[in-house]
Amino acid sequence: MSDADSYGHTIRQAAHDAVHALLTRALNSPEGSAALRDVTLRLAQEHGPVAVLDLAEELAVDLAEALGAIASVEQRDAVEVADHWFSDQPAELPDSGADSGRRDTGR
Repeated sequence: MSDADSYGHTIRQAAHDAVHALLTRALNSPEGSAALRDVTLRLAQEHGPVAVLDLAEELAVDLAEALGAIASVEQRDAVEVADHWFSDQPAELPDSGADSGRRDTGR
């Protein structure tokens, strides 16, 4: 395995570890934040601050792929899904007829 392949694997593993750190703790919890910080600090200590930038890029790519998959299932534009996902005050998306698994409790 080349150094570039090994480094790429390290970044992908750190992305997995970061997501796992959050998913195995309570949502928006101090424990999740601490676990995520442990992953990023370890990565920075072992590979330098640029590795944290590479981790952010890897996570953004992974998130874009996940939002693209959600958009495909919901038969929506991926950018529209992303805008809705990151909105602090999400507007209702028009009904596409696709079953998104969400319940409308207002009706």
